[in-house]
Amino acid sequence: MADIAYSSCCVNEVGASRVVNCAHTRLNPEASMFESNCADHSKLSTMDCPPAANVGIHRVSMETSSSDRFAALSSIGEEYICKDKLPLLLKKKLAPICYVWFEPSHMMDIEQQGIMKTIYVNKIVQAGCTVKILMADWFLQRHFKIGTDLNKIRNIGNYNIEMWKATGMNLDKVEVVWLSDELNRHAVNYWPLAVDVSRKYSMEKMASYCRNRTYGPQGLPAAEIFYPCMQVAAILCQKADIWLFSMDQRDIVMLARDYSEEINRETKPAIILHNTLPLLPEDPDLNSLRYPARTLFMDDAQEASNRKIELAFCPPKVTVSNPFLEYIRYVIFPWFGNLEVADKKGNGSSKTYASMEDFVVDYGSGNLDSADVKLAFEKGVNSILKDHFISNSEAQNLYFSCKLQDQITADTRKIILQNEEIVWGRSELPL
Repeated sequence: MADIAYSSCCVNEVGASRVVNCAHTRLNPEASMFESNCADHSKLSTMDCPPAANVGIHRVSMETSSSDRFAALSSIGEEYICKDKLPLLLKKKLAPICYVWFEPSHMMDIEQQGIMKTIYVNKIVQAGCTVKILMADWFLQRHFKIGTDLNKIRNIGNYNIEMWKATGMNLDKVEVVWLSDELNRHAVNYWPLAVDVSRKYSMEKMASYCRNRTYGPQGLPAAEIFYPCMQVAAILCQKADIWLFSMDQRDIVMLARDYSEEINRETKPAIILHNTLPLLPEDPDLNSLRYPARTLFMDDAQEASNRKIELAFCPPKVTVSNPFLEYIRYVIFPWFGNLEVADKKGNGSSKTYASMEDFVVDYGSGNLDSADVKLAFEKGVNSILKDHFISNSEAQNLYFSCKLQDQITADTRKIILQNEEIVWGRSELPL
Protein backbone atom coordinates (compact mmCIF):
# COMPACT_ATOMS: atom_id res chain seq x y z
CA MET A 1 0.00 0.00 0.00
CA ALA A 2 1.24 3.51 -0.73
CA ASP A 3 2.67 5.68 2.04
CA ILE A 4 0.17 7.96 3.73
CA ALA A 5 0.60 11.66 4.36
CA TYR A 6 -1.51 12.82 7.30
CA SER A 7 -2.89 16.24 8.04
CA SER A 8 -2.85 17.52 11.61
CA CYS A 9 -6.63 17.28 11.88
CA CYS A 10 -6.50 13.56 11.13
CA VAL A 11 -3.97 13.00 13.90
CA ASN A 12 -6.12 14.93 16.34
CA GLU A 13 -9.30 13.08 15.37
CA VAL A 14 -8.22 9.48 15.49
CA GLY A 15 -4.47 9.18 15.47
CA ALA A 16 -2.12 8.91 12.52
CA SER A 17 -1.44 5.26 13.11
CA ARG A 18 -5.12 4.41 12.55
CA VAL A 19 -6.33 6.80 9.87
CA VAL A 20 -5.75 5.32 6.44
CA ASN A 21 -8.50 6.67 4.26
CA CYS A 22 -10.39 9.67 5.59
CA ALA A 23 -11.22 12.83 3.69
CA HIS A 24 -8.07 14.60 4.88
CA THR A 25 -5.51 11.96 3.89
CA ARG A 26 -3.67 11.87 0.62
CA LEU A 27 -1.47 9.29 -0.99
CA ASN A 28 2.21 10.08 -1.31
CA PRO A 29 2.59 10.81 -5.07
CA GLU A 30 5.96 9.10 -5.20
CA ALA A 31 4.89 5.94 -3.47
CA SER A 32 2.59 4.49 -6.11
CA MET A 33 3.12 4.11 -9.80
CA PHE A 34 -0.53 4.15 -10.83
CA GLU A 35 -2.38 6.06 -8.12
CA SER A 36 -4.95 8.74 -8.85
CA ASN A 37 -4.24 12.33 -7.92
CA CYS A 38 -7.57 13.23 -6.34
CA ALA A 39 -6.58 16.88 -6.06
CA ASP A 40 -6.42 17.21 -9.84
CA HIS A 41 -10.11 17.10 -10.75
CA SER A 42 -9.39 17.75 -14.42
CA LYS A 43 -8.07 14.20 -14.72
CA LEU A 44 -10.94 12.48 -12.96
CA SER A 45 -14.27 11.28 -14.22
CA THR A 46 -17.42 11.92 -12.21
CA MET A 47 -17.09 8.40 -10.82
CA ASP A 48 -13.59 8.88 -9.40
CA CYS A 49 -12.81 8.86 -5.69
CA PRO A 50 -15.30 11.22 -3.98
CA PRO A 51 -13.90 12.15 -0.56
CA ALA A 52 -17.22 11.52 1.17
CA ALA A 53 -17.06 7.90 0.02
CA ASN A 54 -13.73 7.41 1.74
CA VAL A 55 -15.14 8.79 4.99
CA GLY A 56 -17.94 6.23 4.71
CA ILE A 57 -15.48 3.38 4.21
CA HIS A 58 -13.50 4.53 7.22
CA ARG A 59 -16.68 4.62 9.34
CA VAL A 60 -17.69 1.12 8.24
CA SER A 61 -14.24 -0.20 9.11
CA MET A 62 -14.35 1.33 12.58
CA GLU A 63 -17.81 -0.12 13.34
CA THR A 64 -17.25 -3.62 11.92
CA SER A 65 -14.98 -6.21 13.52
CA SER A 66 -12.15 -7.72 11.50
CA SER A 67 -13.79 -11.14 11.80
CA ASP A 68 -17.03 -9.82 10.27
CA ARG A 69 -15.06 -8.15 7.48
CA PHE A 70 -13.18 -11.40 6.86
CA ALA A 71 -16.50 -13.27 6.71
CA ALA A 72 -17.80 -10.82 4.09
CA LEU A 73 -14.71 -11.36 1.92
CA SER A 74 -14.80 -15.13 2.49
CA SER A 75 -18.34 -15.29 1.09
CA ILE A 76 -17.15 -14.04 -2.31
CA GLY A 77 -14.45 -16.34 -3.58
CA GLU A 78 -14.38 -19.81 -5.02
CA GLU A 79 -10.63 -19.85 -4.50
CA TYR A 80 -8.22 -17.71 -2.50
CA ILE A 81 -4.51 -17.19 -2.95
CA CYS A 82 -2.71 -16.13 0.23
CA LYS A 83 -6.01 -16.26 2.12
CA ASP A 84 -4.05 -16.63 5.36
CA LYS A 85 -2.90 -13.02 4.88
CA LEU A 86 -6.43 -11.62 5.00
CA PRO A 87 -7.17 -11.81 8.76
CA LEU A 88 -3.90 -10.07 9.65
CA LEU A 89 -4.38 -7.55 6.85
CA LEU A 90 -7.87 -6.64 8.06
CA LYS A 91 -6.60 -6.21 11.64
CA LYS A 92 -3.67 -4.11 10.49
CA LYS A 93 -5.48 -1.87 7.99
CA LEU A 94 -8.90 -0.36 8.45
CA ALA A 95 -9.35 0.21 4.72
CA PRO A 96 -7.11 -2.09 2.67
CA ILE A 97 -7.07 -1.32 -1.04
CA CYS A 98 -8.93 -3.87 -3.13
CA TYR A 99 -8.68 -3.67 -6.91
CA VAL A 100 -11.32 -5.30 -9.09
CA TRP A 101 -10.28 -6.33 -12.60
CA PHE A 102 -12.77 -5.50 -15.35
CA GLU A 103 -12.54 -5.30 -19.12
CA PRO A 104 -15.39 -3.26 -20.66
CA SER A 105 -17.94 -5.36 -22.48
CA HIS A 106 -20.64 -4.40 -24.94
CA MET A 107 -22.40 -7.72 -24.16
CA MET A 108 -22.77 -7.57 -20.39
CA ASP A 109 -23.74 -10.93 -18.93
CA ILE A 110 -25.56 -11.12 -15.61
CA GLU A 111 -22.94 -13.24 -13.88
CA GLN A 112 -19.35 -12.07 -14.20
CA GLN A 113 -20.07 -8.54 -15.40
CA GLY A 114 -23.51 -7.52 -14.19
CA ILE A 115 -25.56 -8.69 -11.21
CA MET A 116 -22.87 -10.86 -9.59
CA LYS A 117 -20.24 -8.15 -10.01
CA THR A 118 -22.55 -5.76 -8.16
CA ILE A 119 -23.06 -8.29 -5.35
CA TYR A 120 -19.33 -8.92 -4.94
CA VAL A 121 -18.28 -5.26 -5.03
CA ASN A 122 -20.91 -4.34 -2.45
CA LYS A 123 -19.62 -7.11 -0.18
CA ILE A 124 -16.08 -5.76 -0.49
CA VAL A 125 -17.34 -2.30 0.40
CA GLN A 126 -19.18 -3.86 3.34
CA ALA A 127 -15.85 -5.33 4.47
CA GLY A 128 -14.49 -1.79 4.74
CA CYS A 129 -12.10 -1.97 1.81
CA THR A 130 -11.14 0.94 -0.41
CA VAL A 131 -12.50 -0.44 -3.69
CA LYS A 132 -11.02 0.50 -7.06
CA ILE A 133 -12.31 -0.99 -10.29
CA LEU A 134 -9.49 -1.11 -12.83
CA MET A 135 -11.32 -0.52 -16.10
CA ALA A 136 -8.90 -2.19 -18.53
CA ASP A 137 -10.21 -0.26 -21.53
CA TRP A 138 -6.85 -0.05 -23.30
CA PHE A 139 -6.74 -3.83 -23.73
CA LEU A 140 -10.09 -3.90 -25.51
CA GLN A 141 -8.33 -2.66 -28.64
CA ARG A 142 -7.56 -6.35 -29.21
CA HIS A 143 -11.28 -7.02 -29.78
CA PHE A 144 -11.77 -8.02 -33.40
CA LYS A 145 -15.00 -6.02 -33.68
CA ILE A 146 -13.86 -2.90 -31.86
CA GLY A 147 -10.39 -1.99 -33.09
CA THR A 148 -8.42 0.94 -31.72
CA ASP A 149 -11.15 3.52 -31.19
CA LEU A 150 -10.66 4.40 -27.51
CA ASN A 151 -13.63 6.78 -27.60
CA LYS A 152 -15.93 3.90 -28.52
CA ILE A 153 -14.31 1.75 -25.82
CA ARG A 154 -14.81 4.51 -23.25
CA ASN A 155 -18.51 4.62 -24.20
CA ILE A 156 -18.72 0.88 -23.61
CA GLY A 157 -17.09 1.30 -20.21
CA ASN A 158 -19.49 4.10 -19.30
CA TYR A 159 -22.38 1.85 -20.31
CA ASN A 160 -21.04 -0.81 -17.91
CA ILE A 161 -20.83 1.78 -15.13
CA GLU A 162 -24.43 2.87 -15.74
CA MET A 163 -25.53 -0.75 -15.56
CA TRP A 164 -23.78 -1.16 -12.20
CA LYS A 165 -25.41 2.03 -11.02
CA ALA A 166 -28.79 0.72 -12.17
CA THR A 167 -28.35 -2.57 -10.29
CA GLY A 168 -27.42 -0.84 -7.06
CA MET A 169 -23.64 -1.09 -6.94
CA ASN A 170 -22.40 1.20 -4.17
CA LEU A 171 -20.49 3.43 -6.60
CA ASP A 172 -20.32 6.28 -4.10
CA LYS A 173 -17.71 4.17 -2.36
CA VAL A 174 -15.94 2.91 -5.47
CA GLU A 175 -13.24 4.57 -7.55
CA VAL A 176 -13.17 3.75 -11.26
CA VAL A 177 -9.62 3.79 -12.64
CA TRP A 178 -9.28 3.89 -16.44
CA LEU A 179 -6.19 2.00 -17.56
CA SER A 180 -5.81 4.13 -20.70
CA ASP A 181 -5.44 7.24 -18.52
CA GLU A 182 -2.96 5.48 -16.25
CA LEU A 183 -0.85 4.38 -19.21
CA ASN A 184 -0.74 7.91 -20.58
CA ARG A 185 0.51 9.23 -17.26
CA HIS A 186 2.85 6.39 -16.30
CA ALA A 187 4.03 4.83 -19.57
CA VAL A 188 7.67 5.19 -18.53
CA ASN A 189 7.03 2.81 -15.61
CA TYR A 190 4.55 0.45 -17.21
CA TRP A 191 6.16 -0.54 -20.50
CA PRO A 192 9.60 -1.58 -19.13
CA LEU A 193 7.75 -3.93 -16.76
CA ALA A 194 5.62 -5.40 -19.57
CA VAL A 195 8.72 -5.95 -21.71
CA ASP A 196 10.56 -7.57 -18.80
CA VAL A 197 7.70 -10.03 -18.36
CA SER A 198 7.92 -10.87 -22.07
CA ARG A 199 11.64 -11.57 -21.77
CA LYS A 200 11.17 -14.21 -19.10
CA TYR A 201 8.68 -16.46 -20.91
CA SER A 202 8.48 -18.20 -24.26
CA MET A 203 6.17 -17.18 -27.06
CA GLU A 204 4.54 -20.62 -26.87
CA LYS A 205 3.67 -20.07 -23.20
CA MET A 206 2.21 -16.64 -23.92
CA ALA A 207 0.12 -18.04 -26.78
CA SER A 208 -1.32 -20.69 -24.44
CA TYR A 209 -3.16 -17.96 -22.53
CA CYS A 210 -5.26 -16.96 -25.54
CA ARG A 211 -8.89 -17.98 -24.93
CA ASN A 212 -10.15 -16.87 -28.33
CA ARG A 213 -10.28 -20.01 -30.48
CA THR A 214 -11.34 -18.22 -33.66
CA TYR A 215 -7.72 -17.73 -34.67
CA GLY A 216 -5.86 -20.50 -36.48
CA PRO A 217 -2.57 -21.79 -35.06
CA GLN A 218 -0.65 -19.97 -37.78
CA GLY A 219 -2.58 -16.71 -37.50
CA LEU A 220 -2.61 -15.80 -33.82
CA PRO A 221 -2.15 -12.01 -33.71
CA ALA A 222 0.96 -10.77 -31.94
CA ALA A 223 -1.32 -8.66 -29.74
CA GLU A 224 -2.77 -11.86 -28.24
CA ILE A 225 0.72 -13.16 -27.51
CA PHE A 226 1.87 -9.94 -25.84
CA TYR A 227 -1.43 -9.40 -24.00
CA PRO A 228 -0.54 -11.59 -20.96
CA CYS A 229 2.64 -9.57 -20.49
CA MET A 230 0.68 -6.32 -20.56
CA GLN A 231 -1.93 -7.69 -18.17
CA VAL A 232 0.68 -8.86 -15.66
CA ALA A 233 2.29 -5.41 -15.78
CA ALA A 234 -1.09 -3.74 -15.19
CA ILE A 235 -1.71 -5.99 -12.18
CA LEU A 236 1.69 -5.46 -10.59
CA CYS A 237 1.76 -1.70 -11.16
CA GLN A 238 -1.17 -1.19 -8.79
CA LYS A 239 -0.53 -0.74 -5.09
CA ALA A 240 -3.13 -3.32 -4.09
CA ASP A 241 -3.59 -5.24 -0.86
CA ILE A 242 -6.28 -7.44 -2.43
CA TRP A 243 -7.28 -8.27 -6.00
CA LEU A 244 -10.63 -9.63 -7.18
CA PHE A 245 -10.65 -11.66 -10.40
CA SER A 246 -13.01 -14.18 -11.95
CA MET A 247 -11.89 -17.80 -12.15
CA ASP A 248 -11.37 -17.59 -15.91
CA GLN A 249 -8.48 -15.20 -15.17
CA ARG A 250 -6.73 -17.67 -12.88
CA ASP A 251 -3.96 -18.51 -15.35
CA ILE A 252 -3.00 -14.84 -15.67
CA VAL A 253 -3.09 -14.41 -11.89
CA MET A 254 -0.73 -17.35 -11.45
CA LEU A 255 1.53 -15.96 -14.17
CA ALA A 256 1.72 -12.67 -12.26
CA ARG A 257 2.62 -14.51 -9.07
CA ASP A 258 5.17 -16.65 -10.88
CA TYR A 259 6.82 -13.53 -12.28
CA SER A 260 6.77 -11.94 -8.81
CA GLU A 261 8.64 -14.98 -7.47
CA GLU A 262 11.07 -14.78 -10.39
CA ILE A 263 12.06 -11.19 -9.57
CA ASN A 264 11.88 -11.74 -5.77
CA ARG A 265 9.10 -9.21 -5.35
CA GLU A 266 8.54 -8.65 -1.65
CA THR A 267 4.90 -7.56 -1.61
CA LYS A 268 2.25 -9.90 -3.01
CA PRO A 269 -1.46 -9.09 -2.68
CA ALA A 270 -4.07 -11.56 -1.53
CA ILE A 271 -6.14 -12.82 -4.48
CA ILE A 272 -9.86 -13.56 -4.46
CA LEU A 273 -11.12 -15.58 -7.44
CA HIS A 274 -14.89 -15.56 -7.74
CA ASN A 275 -16.76 -18.29 -9.54
CA THR A 276 -17.93 -18.23 -13.13
CA LEU A 277 -21.35 -19.68 -13.85
CA PRO A 278 -21.77 -22.55 -16.31
CA LEU A 279 -23.44 -21.87 -19.62
CA LEU A 280 -27.14 -22.55 -19.95
CA PRO A 281 -27.48 -25.02 -22.87
CA GLU A 282 -26.63 -28.70 -22.54
CA ASP A 283 -25.41 -28.98 -26.14
CA PRO A 284 -21.72 -27.92 -26.22
CA ASP A 285 -22.16 -26.72 -29.81
CA LEU A 286 -24.52 -24.04 -28.50
CA ASN A 287 -21.98 -22.68 -26.02
CA SER A 288 -19.99 -20.78 -28.63
CA LEU A 289 -19.38 -17.07 -27.99
CA ARG A 290 -21.36 -16.45 -31.17
CA TYR A 291 -24.48 -18.08 -29.71
CA PRO A 292 -26.33 -15.49 -27.57
CA ALA A 293 -28.51 -18.10 -25.82
CA ARG A 294 -25.45 -19.43 -23.99
CA THR A 295 -26.11 -17.06 -21.07
CA LEU A 296 -28.31 -14.17 -19.90
CA PHE A 297 -27.35 -10.59 -20.68
CA MET A 298 -28.28 -7.45 -18.81
CA ASP A 299 -29.96 -5.93 -21.85
CA ASP A 300 -31.93 -9.02 -22.91
CA ALA A 301 -35.55 -8.34 -23.75
CA GLN A 302 -37.89 -10.18 -21.39
CA GLU A 303 -39.08 -12.49 -24.15
CA ALA A 304 -35.50 -13.44 -25.06
CA SER A 305 -34.56 -13.96 -21.42
CA ASN A 306 -37.60 -16.16 -20.81
CA ARG A 307 -36.81 -18.26 -23.88
CA LYS A 308 -33.22 -18.83 -22.76
CA ILE A 309 -34.39 -19.91 -19.32
CA GLU A 310 -36.99 -22.23 -20.82
CA LEU A 311 -34.32 -23.96 -22.93
CA ALA A 312 -31.72 -24.10 -20.14
CA PHE A 313 -30.44 -27.49 -19.01
CA CYS A 314 -31.94 -28.35 -15.61
CA PRO A 315 -32.26 -32.13 -15.08
CA PRO A 316 -34.95 -33.15 -12.55
CA LYS A 317 -33.78 -34.34 -9.09
CA VAL A 318 -30.14 -33.65 -10.00
CA THR A 319 -28.45 -31.34 -7.50
CA VAL A 320 -24.80 -32.02 -8.37
CA SER A 321 -23.37 -30.50 -11.55
CA ASN A 322 -26.74 -29.00 -12.38
CA PRO A 323 -25.79 -25.72 -14.10
CA PHE A 324 -29.16 -24.07 -13.60
CA LEU A 325 -29.03 -24.47 -9.83
CA GLU A 326 -25.78 -22.51 -9.83
CA TYR A 327 -27.65 -19.47 -11.15
CA ILE A 328 -30.09 -19.77 -8.26
CA ARG A 329 -27.27 -20.17 -5.76
CA TYR A 330 -25.18 -17.21 -6.93
CA VAL A 331 -27.81 -14.81 -8.28
CA ILE A 332 -31.22 -15.29 -6.67
CA PHE A 333 -30.30 -16.10 -3.06
CA PRO A 334 -27.62 -13.37 -2.69
CA TRP A 335 -29.92 -10.81 -4.30
CA PHE A 336 -33.29 -11.57 -2.68
CA GLY A 337 -32.26 -13.66 0.31
CA ASN A 338 -34.83 -16.32 -0.59
CA LEU A 339 -36.52 -18.14 -3.45
CA GLU A 340 -40.27 -18.45 -3.89
CA VAL A 341 -41.45 -21.40 -6.00
CA ALA A 342 -45.10 -21.69 -7.01
CA ASP A 343 -46.84 -25.00 -6.29
CA LYS A 344 -46.74 -27.23 -9.36
CA LYS A 345 -50.35 -28.29 -8.76
CA GLY A 346 -51.43 -24.83 -9.84
CA ASN A 347 -53.58 -24.19 -6.77
CA GLY A 348 -52.09 -20.76 -6.19
CA SER A 349 -49.95 -21.74 -3.21
CA SER A 350 -46.17 -21.39 -3.11
CA LYS A 351 -43.22 -22.26 -0.91
CA THR A 352 -40.47 -19.85 0.04
CA TYR A 353 -36.97 -21.17 0.67
CA ALA A 354 -34.78 -19.18 3.02
CA SER A 355 -31.60 -21.07 2.16
CA MET A 356 -30.02 -22.86 -0.77
CA GLU A 357 -29.59 -25.95 1.40
CA ASP A 358 -33.33 -26.33 2.03
CA PHE A 359 -34.06 -25.74 -1.64
CA VAL A 360 -31.54 -28.39 -2.75
CA VAL A 361 -33.07 -30.99 -0.41
CA ASP A 362 -36.53 -30.47 -1.86
CA TYR A 363 -35.31 -30.39 -5.45
CA GLY A 364 -33.27 -33.55 -5.03
CA SER A 365 -36.23 -35.39 -3.51
CA GLY A 366 -38.43 -34.58 -6.48
CA ASN A 367 -40.79 -32.30 -4.56
CA LEU A 368 -39.97 -29.51 -7.00
CA ASP A 369 -40.49 -29.65 -10.74
CA SER A 370 -37.70 -28.18 -12.88
CA ALA A 371 -40.21 -26.18 -14.90
CA ASP A 372 -41.51 -24.50 -11.73
CA VAL A 373 -37.97 -23.75 -10.61
CA LYS A 374 -37.26 -22.14 -13.97
CA LEU A 375 -40.37 -20.00 -13.63
CA ALA A 376 -39.26 -18.88 -10.16
CA PHE A 377 -35.82 -17.95 -11.48
CA GLU A 378 -37.38 -16.21 -14.47
CA LYS A 379 -39.54 -14.11 -12.18
CA GLY A 380 -36.56 -13.08 -10.06
CA VAL A 381 -34.26 -12.18 -12.94
CA ASN A 382 -36.95 -10.24 -14.79
CA SER A 383 -37.68 -8.34 -11.60
CA ILE A 384 -34.03 -7.29 -11.30
CA LEU A 385 -33.69 -6.26 -14.93
CA LYS A 386 -37.07 -4.54 -15.10
CA ASP A 387 -36.50 -2.55 -11.93
CA HIS A 388 -33.04 -1.41 -12.90
CA PHE A 389 -31.96 -1.48 -16.54
CA ILE A 390 -35.33 -0.69 -18.07
CA SER A 391 -35.78 2.28 -15.73
CA ASN A 392 -32.27 3.63 -16.43
CA SER A 393 -32.51 5.72 -19.59
CA GLU A 394 -28.81 6.65 -19.48
CA ALA A 395 -27.80 2.97 -19.54
CA GLN A 396 -30.14 2.33 -22.47
CA ASN A 397 -28.83 5.33 -24.42
CA LEU A 398 -25.22 4.26 -23.94
CA TYR A 399 -26.10 0.70 -24.93
CA PHE A 400 -27.61 1.72 -28.24
CA SER A 401 -24.82 4.23 -28.95
CA CYS A 402 -22.06 1.65 -28.45
CA LYS A 403 -23.82 -1.38 -29.97
CA LEU A 404 -21.30 -2.82 -32.37
CA GLN A 405 -21.89 -3.35 -36.04
CA ASP A 406 -21.33 -6.85 -37.34
CA GLN A 407 -17.99 -6.11 -38.90
CA ILE A 408 -14.39 -7.12 -38.42
CA THR A 409 -11.48 -4.73 -38.27
CA ALA A 410 -9.07 -4.69 -41.20
CA ASP A 411 -6.17 -6.26 -39.33
CA THR A 412 -8.20 -9.25 -38.14
CA ARG A 413 -9.84 -9.72 -41.53
CA LYS A 414 -6.36 -9.95 -43.02
CA ILE A 415 -5.39 -12.63 -40.47
CA ILE A 416 -8.53 -14.65 -41.20
CA LEU A 417 -7.81 -14.52 -44.92
CA GLN A 418 -4.24 -15.65 -44.27
CA ASN A 419 -5.55 -18.61 -42.27
CA GLU A 420 -7.92 -19.55 -45.08
CA GLU A 421 -5.06 -19.41 -47.57
CA ILE A 422 -2.98 -21.67 -45.33
CA VAL A 423 -5.80 -24.20 -44.98
CA TRP A 424 -6.60 -24.21 -48.69
CA GLY A 425 -2.91 -24.39 -49.57
CA ARG A 426 -2.48 -27.49 -47.40
CA SER A 427 -5.54 -29.15 -48.88
CA GLU A 428 -4.08 -28.79 -52.38
CA LEU A 429 -0.76 -30.43 -51.49
CA PRO A 430 -0.21 -33.88 -53.03
CA LEU A 431 -0.67 -36.81 -50.66
